[in-house]
Amino acid sequence: MTRKTKLSLATAIAVLCAAALGVAFSSAGTAGATLRFVAHDEPGNFALDDLGAKSPQGPDIGDVIAFTQPLTVGGETAGSVHLGAIGVDHRRHLTQAMGTVVLRNGTIAVAGLVPQSHLFTLAVLGGTGSYAGTHGTLTVSTPAHTSTITIALAP
Repeated sequence: MTRKTKLSLATAIAVLCAAALGVAFSSAGTAGATLRFVAHDEPGNFALDDLGAKSPQGPDIGDVIAFTQPLTVGGETAGSVHLGAIGVDHRRHLTQAMGTVVLRNGTIAVAGLVPQSHLFTLAVLGGTGSYAGTHGTLTVSTPAHTSTITIALAP
């Protein structure tokens, strides 16, 4: 591959990444928009206080979890998610979570019950800035070590 071809390819990739970021942010706050992010663990920004019943299946009633994770789109920083949860159901291993997604144009507040599952959905309760008055869902999918967060804003 020639140097010119490599430069053209790199430029095209950069434009596509910028376009992907533009789609995520230009649709911010618009009814019916879908925003997708990849969440990354941030060393030192996770805490689990095992205050309740001890369980080999993970967090249990009374346990407190808190964390912050950076969000990316196309490898570029797009925001962060801050979440706190407390175990509320021993038999079903449920936690009640509430959090805030912080993006360039505002914030999105979320809350709901979280099962010990690799796929769950929280309610979007509202927001600030471009997201003021919004509602919808936030779905987290964690098939391996990386989480994908999809926010579907209702029309």
